[in-house]
Amino acid sequence: MAPIRICIIGLAATSSAGYKTGEWGIQHLNSLKSSPHYQIVGVCNSSLASSQKSIESHKLGSDVKAYSSLDEVVSDPDIDMVSIVVAIGKHYQLVKPLLQQKKDVLVEFPIAPTVAEVEELATLAKSAGVKALSGSQGRAHPVFRRMKDLIKSGAIGDVVFSTLNSHNALMATPMWPESQSIFLNINSGISRLHLVVGHILDTHLNILGDFKDIQSTLKTQNNKTKLVDNEGNIIQENFDITAPDTILLQGVLENGAVASFTMRTCTEPVDNTGFRWIISGTKGELELTSDPGIFHWGPTGLKLKLREFGGEAKEIDFNRGEADHLSQVSYSGQNVARVYEAFAKGEEDGYATLDDALKVHRVLEKAKLHATWA
Repeated sequence: MAPIRICIIGLAATSSAGYKTGEWGIQHLNSLKSSPHYQIVGVCNSSLASSQKSIESHKLGSDVKAYSSLDEVVSDPDIDMVSIVVAIGKHYQLVKPLLQQKKDVLVEFPIAPTVAEVEELATLAKSAGVKALSGSQGRAHPVFRRMKDLIKSGAIGDVVFSTLNSHNALMATPMWPESQSIFLNINSGISRLHLVVGHILDTHLNILGDFKDIQSTLKTQNNKTKLVDNEGNIIQENFDITAPDTILLQGVLENGAVASFTMRTCTEPVDNTGFRWIISGTKGELELTSDPGIFHWGPTGLKLKLREFGGEAKEIDFNRGEADHLSQVSYSGQNVARVYEAFAKGEEDGYATLDDALKVHRVLEKAKLHATWA
């Protein structure tokens, strides 16, 4: 089978030691370079010069084309798929023309600032008959695919209860990078609520199904911070933080089970456990624990346990025997690589679509609009 010819929109020329705004496209690049299922055929940035610089910097070769505009990408018949890894405010205007011209797309999550825009794009993808993927990559991790398989097989019977206790380390005080201030604005579409909780919710919904009803309690413990530039110089003394740093969601799932989700912001969990997820059924329980980290990247120290009532708890192996090229990608980008791998192999349980993302956006919007603020 011929490789999927793909173009990346939003590829920085250089990579910093830590995460820096605008550099996530490099994770997509590394995932695609290591895969035998894809051929990178183009790069499109804000200008032709920027596209050429990225191609040269990453030594992609003369057969990779530099594009100066979206129109060139849309009209090129030699492109099968496009990855969109830019600021959320540009997603809608980039994705829509690509879907209209029947290009498969992968767009980073969150998909767009408003639910209405996500709805329009999901509907357009369906009417165009193309594959439109969401970058909510948590569900691609082997441990979550294993959990879903166990529940589907009836290993714990009918699910009656779920509780997921989590943390995130996005502590916004005493200072915060000005380039990432959008994460602290609840109305930006990519706040801590949307970015951190959204990725977790996608995995939650994929494993347990949709919420029939949901309630939320939100709190912003620290509502001011200093914005600094990349060198640590203060840009703004008193920046207003509106995105919550403490989040409680609970409700009833469509299958009748009761589910809760909590997230606190702290840099060092007391028990060194980043996530603890317990799913209880009529025949047994599952428990997933991990070290501190980022949920949708698949933190280290993952342990999955199953206890059938009347028996002893046992640790479950979730190794899928993955392809060697996936291990060539750094930890932070491995789930991105898994999404591409699942898509290329037609494994629909390994990636999210825009329809899946729309469900998450709707839950988040309801949580935001109808929240009780502590």
